[in-house]
Amino acid sequence: MQHNNIKIIEGKTPVLVSAPHAVAIRKKETDRTYIRMAEKRADKIVEEICARNGAWGILTTADGVLDGWQKHVYKDYKDFVKKLVKDKGIELVIDVHGAKKTRPFYMDYDFMIPDKHPNDIYVEKLLKRTFAQHFPPEELSHKFYRKIKGSGKKTLTFYVRKHLKIPAVQLEINKALKEEVETFEKVIKMLHEFIETYENTFTGVQPQKEVLYGKTPS
Repeated sequence: MQHNNIKIIEGKTPVLVSAPHAVAIRKKETDRTYIRMAEKRADKIVEEICARNGAWGILTTADGVLDGWQKHVYKDYKDFVKKLVKDKGIELVIDVHGAKKTRPFYMDYDFMIPDKHPNDIYVEKLLKRTFAQHFPPEELSHKFYRKIKGSGKKTLTFYVRKHLKIPAVQLEINKALKEEVETFEKVIKMLHEFIETYENTFTGVQPQKEVLYGKTPS
C-alpha cells in the first residue's frame, strides 16, 4: 500500500495504532476555509509504540498543509485501515488524538459505540488500571467530546467498530503531557504497557471464553 500522504509502519503483532491528524489539514465548510493544526507529537507516539511493541502503525504525512482530506485522503485512510485489519489479522485499533491544554483531563477515551465487542470490558478495565499506575492521582476521563460533538459517527473508531467488527478505542491526549520529556515518556510507557498486556491476554493463544465474554482476569 502506497499513498503520498499516508505512512504505514510494518508490525508483527495484531494491534494497529493510528494518528490521522498528525499533520495540518485544510478544511472547507459552507461558510469558511480554515487550517486545522497538526496534533502535537501524535506521529511520534505512533512511531514510538510501533518500535517498542511491534504494533502496526498508520498516520498522515505532508510537507506542508494537507489538502483534500475530507474528499479524498480520509477515505483512502479508512480503506488502508480496512486492508490492514483484514490482511494482517488486526484485533485492536487505537486511534490517537491530541487535546488542548485547556481541556479538563490528562487523557480521555471513548469507544464510539455503534456495536459492543466482547473484549470491551477488559479493554476499559485495563486502560483505567494502566493510566492510574502512571498518572496518579489523575482520573482517566471518559467520553468528554460526546456532549460537544455527538456520537462520533465520522470517527475512525466508529468506522472500525461498525464495519470491521473489532475492538477500537479513541484516545485524546492533553497537549501538556507531550511538551515535557518526562511526561511524554510516561505516555509512551503507559501505552506500551497497555498494549503489551492486551496482547499477552488476547493474542497468539485463543483466549478462554470466560475472558472473551466480559469476565476479566484478576
